[in-house]
Amino acid sequence: MNGEEELQAVRASKTDPEAFTPLYNAYHGTIFRFIQRRSRDQELSADLTQQTFLKALMALPRYEPRGLPFRAWLYRIALNELRMHWRRRKEVLIDLSYTQIAGISDELGLVYDEDDMRRLATAMGKLDEERAHLINLRYMDGMSFAEIGQVIGVAEDAAKMRVHRTLHTLRTYLVPRA
Repeated sequence: MNGEEELQAVRASKTDPEAFTPLYNAYHGTIFRFIQRRSRDQELSADLTQQTFLKALMALPRYEPRGLPFRAWLYRIALNELRMHWRRRKEVLIDLSYTQIAGISDELGLVYDEDDMRRLATAMGKLDEERAHLINLRYMDGMSFAEIGQVIGVAEDAAKMRVHRTLHTLRTYLVPRA
Protein backbone atom coordinates (compact mmCIF):
# COMPACT_ATOMS: atom_id res chain seq x y z
CA MET A 1 0.00 0.00 0.00
CA ASN A 2 1.57 3.28 -1.07
CA GLY A 3 1.43 6.46 1.01
CA GLU A 4 -1.51 8.05 -0.83
CA GLU A 5 -3.60 4.86 -0.71
CA GLU A 6 -2.80 4.54 2.98
CA LEU A 7 -3.81 8.14 3.69
CA GLN A 8 -7.08 7.71 1.78
CA ALA A 9 -7.87 4.50 3.67
CA VAL A 10 -7.13 6.20 7.00
CA ARG A 11 -9.41 9.14 6.15
CA ALA A 12 -12.22 6.83 5.04
CA SER A 13 -11.79 4.63 8.14
CA LYS A 14 -12.30 7.57 10.46
CA THR A 15 -15.98 7.67 9.47
CA ASP A 16 -16.54 4.13 8.14
CA PRO A 17 -15.07 1.17 10.10
CA GLU A 18 -15.51 -1.06 7.02
CA ALA A 19 -12.91 1.08 5.22
CA PHE A 20 -10.34 -0.11 7.79
CA THR A 21 -10.16 -3.53 6.09
CA PRO A 22 -7.42 -2.60 3.54
CA LEU A 23 -5.25 -1.22 6.36
CA TYR A 24 -5.83 -4.35 8.42
CA ASN A 25 -5.00 -6.58 5.46
CA ALA A 26 -1.87 -4.57 4.59
CA TYR A 27 -0.37 -4.56 8.09
CA HIS A 28 -1.75 -7.57 9.95
CA GLY A 29 1.12 -9.87 9.00
CA THR A 30 3.78 -7.28 9.79
CA ILE A 31 2.34 -6.46 13.20
CA PHE A 32 1.82 -10.15 13.99
CA ARG A 33 5.48 -10.93 13.18
CA PHE A 34 6.62 -7.90 15.23
CA ILE A 35 4.73 -9.24 18.26
CA GLN A 36 5.66 -12.87 17.56
CA ARG A 37 9.39 -12.08 17.62
CA ARG A 38 8.99 -10.59 21.06
CA SER A 39 6.52 -13.00 22.63
CA ARG A 40 7.51 -16.28 20.94
CA ASP A 41 3.96 -17.45 21.54
CA GLN A 42 1.69 -17.77 18.51
CA GLU A 43 -1.60 -17.67 20.43
CA LEU A 44 -0.52 -14.68 22.50
CA SER A 45 0.75 -12.96 19.34
CA ALA A 46 -2.60 -13.48 17.63
CA ASP A 47 -4.44 -12.06 20.66
CA LEU A 48 -2.16 -9.03 20.99
CA THR A 49 -2.31 -8.39 17.23
CA GLN A 50 -6.10 -8.35 17.34
CA GLN A 51 -6.01 -6.08 20.39
CA THR A 52 -3.61 -3.76 18.55
CA PHE A 53 -5.93 -3.42 15.57
CA LEU A 54 -8.99 -3.00 17.78
CA LYS A 55 -7.30 -0.19 19.70
CA ALA A 56 -6.11 1.38 16.43
CA LEU A 57 -9.65 1.33 15.04
CA MET A 58 -11.04 2.85 18.24
CA ALA A 59 -8.37 5.58 18.33
CA LEU A 60 -8.42 6.27 14.59
CA PRO A 61 -10.50 9.48 14.88
CA ARG A 62 -7.62 11.01 16.87
CA TYR A 63 -4.87 9.74 14.52
CA GLU A 64 -2.71 12.43 12.87
CA PRO A 65 -0.30 11.25 10.11
CA ARG A 66 2.45 13.85 10.82
CA GLY A 67 4.31 12.72 7.70
CA LEU A 68 5.01 9.22 9.02
CA PRO A 69 3.56 5.94 7.75
CA PHE A 70 0.48 4.51 9.44
CA ARG A 71 2.43 1.35 10.27
CA ALA A 72 4.66 3.31 12.70
CA TRP A 73 1.56 4.22 14.67
CA LEU A 74 0.48 0.56 14.65
CA TYR A 75 3.93 -0.50 15.89
CA ARG A 76 3.61 1.92 18.77
CA ILE A 77 0.23 0.49 19.75
CA ALA A 78 1.59 -3.07 19.43
CA LEU A 79 4.60 -2.24 21.56
CA ASN A 80 2.33 -0.74 24.21
CA GLU A 81 0.18 -3.88 24.14
CA LEU A 82 3.29 -6.02 24.67
CA ARG A 83 4.47 -3.83 27.52
CA MET A 84 1.08 -4.00 29.22
CA HIS A 85 1.10 -7.79 28.84
CA TRP A 86 4.60 -8.05 30.34
CA ARG A 87 3.70 -5.70 33.19
CA ARG A 88 0.70 -7.85 34.04
CA ARG A 89 2.89 -10.96 33.95
CA LYS A 90 5.92 -9.18 35.45
CA GLU A 91 8.31 -10.49 32.83
CA VAL A 92 10.38 -9.22 29.95
CA LEU A 93 11.47 -11.20 26.91
CA ILE A 94 14.31 -10.00 24.72
CA ASP A 95 14.84 -11.98 21.54
CA LEU A 96 18.48 -12.85 21.03
CA SER A 97 18.32 -15.41 18.21
CA TYR A 98 21.30 -15.46 15.85
CA THR A 99 19.16 -14.81 12.79
CA GLN A 100 17.68 -11.67 14.30
CA ILE A 101 20.89 -10.13 15.68
CA ALA A 102 22.84 -10.90 12.51
CA GLY A 103 21.36 -7.77 10.89
CA ILE A 104 23.55 -5.46 12.97
CA SER A 105 26.83 -7.33 12.43
CA ASP A 106 27.82 -5.06 9.51
CA GLU A 107 27.10 -1.93 11.55
CA LEU A 108 29.39 -3.21 14.30
CA GLY A 109 32.10 -4.46 11.95
CA LEU A 110 31.60 -8.12 12.78
CA VAL A 111 32.00 -11.10 10.49
CA TYR A 112 28.93 -13.30 10.17
CA ASP A 113 30.49 -16.36 11.79
CA GLU A 114 29.56 -18.36 14.85
CA ASP A 115 32.19 -16.77 17.08
CA ASP A 116 31.18 -13.19 16.28
CA MET A 117 27.48 -14.02 16.55
CA ARG A 118 28.11 -15.56 19.98
CA ARG A 119 29.98 -12.39 21.04
CA LEU A 120 27.15 -10.24 19.72
CA ALA A 121 24.50 -12.34 21.50
CA THR A 122 26.46 -11.96 24.76
CA ALA A 123 26.70 -8.20 24.24
CA MET A 124 22.97 -7.95 23.38
CA GLY A 125 22.17 -9.87 26.56
CA LYS A 126 23.74 -7.04 28.55
CA LEU A 127 21.40 -4.40 27.09
CA ASP A 128 18.44 -3.21 29.10
CA GLU A 129 14.94 -3.68 27.68
CA GLU A 130 14.69 -0.18 26.19
CA ARG A 131 17.98 -0.44 24.29
CA ALA A 132 17.20 -3.95 23.07
CA HIS A 133 13.88 -2.66 21.69
CA LEU A 134 15.72 0.09 19.80
CA ILE A 135 17.95 -2.50 18.15
CA ASN A 136 14.94 -4.67 17.32
CA LEU A 137 13.02 -1.78 15.79
CA ARG A 138 15.95 -0.57 13.69
CA TYR A 139 17.61 -3.79 12.54
CA MET A 140 15.01 -6.52 12.87
CA ASP A 141 11.94 -4.52 11.83
CA GLY A 142 13.83 -2.23 9.43
CA MET A 143 12.25 0.96 10.72
CA SER A 144 13.52 4.41 9.84
CA PHE A 145 14.62 6.73 12.62
CA ALA A 146 11.42 8.75 12.11
CA GLU A 147 9.32 5.62 12.58
CA ILE A 148 11.30 4.58 15.65
CA GLY A 149 10.80 8.06 17.05
CA GLN A 150 7.06 7.77 16.61
CA VAL A 151 6.99 4.30 18.19
CA ILE A 152 8.95 5.33 21.29
CA GLY A 153 7.53 8.86 21.47
CA VAL A 154 10.58 10.99 20.65
CA ALA A 155 11.75 13.12 17.73
CA GLU A 156 13.57 11.54 14.78
CA ASP A 157 16.93 13.03 15.82
CA ALA A 158 16.51 11.73 19.36
CA ALA A 159 15.69 8.25 18.04
CA LYS A 160 18.78 8.32 15.82
CA MET A 161 20.94 9.43 18.74
CA ARG A 162 19.55 6.68 20.99
CA VAL A 163 20.19 3.99 18.38
CA HIS A 164 23.75 5.22 17.82
CA ARG A 165 24.41 5.38 21.56
CA THR A 166 23.07 1.85 21.89
CA LEU A 167 25.41 0.69 19.11
CA HIS A 168 28.30 2.38 20.93
CA THR A 169 27.31 0.57 24.12
CA LEU A 170 27.17 -2.73 22.22
CA ARG A 171 30.69 -2.10 20.88
CA THR A 172 31.97 -1.62 24.43
CA TYR A 173 30.24 -4.86 25.52
CA LEU A 174 31.77 -6.90 22.72
CA VAL A 175 34.43 -9.14 24.17
CA PRO A 176 37.62 -8.86 22.09
CA ARG A 177 38.47 -11.85 19.93
CA ALA A 178 40.89 -14.21 21.59
